Amino acid sequence: MAMEIRPIPVVTGDDAKRFVEKAEQAEKRPRTVRLNITREEFDKMMSKAKLS
Repeated sequence: MAMEIRPIPVVTGDDAKRFVEKAEQAEKRPRTVRLNITREEFDKMMSKAKLS
């Protein structure tokens, strides 16, 4: 049987409402990440990962 290392915090009340509102707002505005690599470097990386 696994032992608990730390208790899991439970958010309630106004804090929980605020947390959910911020999470929903963040979900509506996904961020993009710009990579500073060339297309050639990207293709090389993808071929190593065997994804393309």
